Amino acid sequence: MAPKDIDQRLRKTRIIVCDVDGVLTDGGVTFDADGRPMRTFQARDLAGFTLWRLAGGQSALVSGLGSKAMETLADRWQCAECRMWTKDKRRACEEIAAAHGLGLDEMAFLGDDIIDLRAVEAVGLGVAVADAAPKLLAAADLVTHAAGGEGALRELVERILVAQGRFDQVLAAYCSREDPPQEDD
Repeated sequence: MAPKDIDQRLRKTRIIVCDVDGVLTDGGVTFDADGRPMRTFQARDLAGFTLWRLAGGQSALVSGLGSKAMETLADRWQCAECRMWTKDKRRACEEIAAAHGLGLDEMAFLGDDIIDLRAVEAVGLGVAVADAAPKLLAAADLVTHAAGGEGALRELVERILVAQGRFDQVLAAYCSREDPPQEDD
């Protein structure tokens, strides 16, 4: 895809929908003693959620698996939606767009594996992490330099904000936030 077309798609993006395992994590899933899956999220991606929210963007998580960690992530970083145990991610993207009054052409989807293929093909900007499955890499409009779990979401957010001419403004807002009150021990 030509760089000019990618820039147009980046500028049009209003919502970022992303898979979780292999995108916000390195793809490994650890189970606790009770058999519940646990996740480790990349701090740069968490900052990416905050930057995107400060820019007025919306985000959503759509995962083929589920966990309390995903619910906590979605709640803490104010994701518009958190859909777990989702097998048809294209339909989930269509439903999310409709629920938020957006077109699919205003949506970016960030994925890593073949379950994400139909969603990547359906949205305005289909994005794959650097270490994604070969079929997803071939279908994506854009491939991040970062692998899953290494800041791919943050990289995408920064690219969108730069294309929209808002990166410096959002970065200034991010860096000038007030610290929460500290509690004494």
